[in-house]
Amino acid sequence: MSGKMTKWLAGSLMAMGAFVAGCSDTNSSDPFASTVNDGVYLKNDAKDMWARIDERGSIASYFDSLSKEEGAPVIGTSTRSNIRCEAPALKMDDNTRYLDELESLFDEGEQVEGVCGKALKLSDGQVAPLGVNLIDSMSVGTVEFWFRPNADFFDKNARTLLGNDGARIHFFYKKGELFFQKNHHNQHYFVQGKAVLKENDWNLIAGQWGNGYMSLWLNGELVGYWEHDKGYVPAQRDIPFENLVVIGYKSRCCMEGPGQYEAMTTSGSFDQFRISNINRYTLPDSVTAKANPVDEKDTIFKIDTVATDTVKKGDITCKTSALVMDEKTLYFDELDAEYEEGTLVDGVCGKAVSLKDGESIQTGINLIDEMPAGTVEFWFRPGKDFDEKSARTLLGNDGSRVHFFVKDGKLIFQKNHADIHYYVQAPVQFNNDWNLIAGQWGDGFLSIWVNGEMIASKVHVEGYEPAQRGIEGENLIVVGRKSSCCMEGPGQYSRLTTSGDFDQLRISSVTRYEVKVEEAPVDSDKPEFVIDTTVVDSL
Repeated sequence: MSGKMTKWLAGSLMAMGAFVAGCSDTNSSDPFASTVNDGVYLKNDAKDMWARIDERGSIASYFDSLSKEEGAPVIGTSTRSNIRCEAPALKMDDNTRYLDELESLFDEGEQVEGVCGKALKLSDGQVAPLGVNLIDSMSVGTVEFWFRPNADFFDKNARTLLGNDGARIHFFYKKGELFFQKNHHNQHYFVQGKAVLKENDWNLIAGQWGNGYMSLWLNGELVGYWEHDKGYVPAQRDIPFENLVVIGYKSRCCMEGPGQYEAMTTSGSFDQFRISNINRYTLPDSVTAKANPVDEKDTIFKIDTVATDTVKKGDITCKTSALVMDEKTLYFDELDAEYEEGTLVDGVCGKAVSLKDGESIQTGINLIDEMPAGTVEFWFRPGKDFDEKSARTLLGNDGSRVHFFVKDGKLIFQKNHADIHYYVQAPVQFNNDWNLIAGQWGDGFLSIWVNGEMIASKVHVEGYEPAQRGIEGENLIVVGRKSSCCMEGPGQYSRLTTSGDFDQLRISSVTRYEVKVEEAPVDSDKPEFVIDTTVVDSL
């Protein structure tokens, strides 16, 4: 379980009245049914969670509402050493991000004999929320689980299996075909194929992405694939439980791509849900030899003008210099969603968001983790009324723990700590077209880059530290607005707005650009200093 996952469970579940394992007397009013098989296996015949979730309209709103009422149902998770289980049972290894043995007693369903120990059986309409919240980006990944259909599984036209409600990860079965979805911002990616499920035995279902393809597997056999170069990106709208993985519930949302427009229930047994940060299945040579997928390896590049060459990534046209996801990418936002403010325009890769003076957007990226090294990159194209000599914000969080802005013809990159203002700055003149802006730390320097050229650096050994003052949203990345807070170091004392277009915000856990010491320009303005300030403005 990742560090972010651990924090999420502790901070978002336990504090909100849910239990990671066991039973809560604040759950459903329906009593647990009696034990069976001499008490070895248990069951709970409750069957109203589907209706309650559907009434709320979504998984996220349902759990958020219950958590505020201190009545969140059991969210089960069970991970143990399963050495006693022979192959093909799934195992924990160095590449396992999450493994849930599905041996917990949930609010609904019953325990049955599984592939390895106990398994969870759900009847039509029963729901089981897992203790897995997929909030981390993953450039490469495999999702696997075992499934055995109930006798009535095939009675309905379409059945959900598992996934999150926005279909960022989702498996379902319809008219003899198996589907695997991996949605992004308003983009529906999916693979499908004819699949014959064993009706009286266990089926191993897997979906994976990375290395140029997205593919779907049943019992080790390839069901479907297509060229695909996007990693997994969680929903980033700052809605609790939005990325929670659930068995048995799926609203009608977010399935227009594969042509499913109605909500779905499930009926069957589930065992061993595993998520890995590698591809577990190898595409045959006959598949990979037919195409030359885009190389996702990121390279440091130097450009004097904006690149005009383009490459196709699925249905989207991208410049050859467009940013991509890789194993070092912590967050990646294409900035192509429908926001409350701004308009969508053609970007470096697909669509970008265009903001007028006074407009802003909240990205949903919450930089709450410490980062010893890191790089923040984004594309920016100035608006017609943008002037480097006036003061304009670009993007960052309100405490300036990470913040980019321009003033008096200079581009400034801040990386504040508690009452300490670190920053670098240098004169800049943006192209009228797209400019790639980057700030980084962790290689002994704090540096800032424009279109692959370093324009300023200074010796700096501190990592990134999030603000920890208990102010809601203080580490959220926002584009286009900045309060007057926390800019005394570089000499800015009033609020800032923006004007321009933004695309592809990427945050990495490494430095992306190489600082050559003998060529490193030095920010000769006043050095960082300690001050004691109090935030009085907020977003």
